[in-house]
Amino acid sequence: MEKNWQLNHLGFVVRDIQQARNYYERLGIATLGPERVMETQDGGEVKTCQVRIGPLEIEFLQPVDGEGPSSQFLKQRGEGINHLAFNVTDFDKEVERLVTRGVKLIFRTEDDWYGKVAYFDTGEIGGVLLELVQLPTSIKSEPCTTT
Repeated sequence: MEKNWQLNHLGFVVRDIQQARNYYERLGIATLGPERVMETQDGGEVKTCQVRIGPLEIEFLQPVDGEGPSSQFLKQRGEGINHLAFNVTDFDKEVERLVTRGVKLIFRTEDDWYGKVAYFDTGEIGGVLLELVQLPTSIKSEPCTTT
């Protein structure tokens, strides 16, 4: 692992993303980002929303359909922390490093909004997935924007 890994966000699976957004909005401590819909590796969909509380970014994920990791997590464990996401500067190198060490790659994708993303099954300890992120050059370091 390179020493340049930086925490990007904590991923929380929720049953109702609007309820989660409303809760943090009522607290008055968070900056809410826009709600988006992402396709999962099994062709399903998950709603996402970035929420910033001070320096910490939280990603809410609400499974819409399909049987992806978020849906499985919600069925098996209920709401809670699903993954830890880290920014890396050399995405391909870090993905290869983890795969070489026997960490199971669950899903890998790339798009204009999220950049390069890979999920790994490190659930053996703590039941939390690991996500590596290399943001696109159009996003410097703060993907959370106010709606």
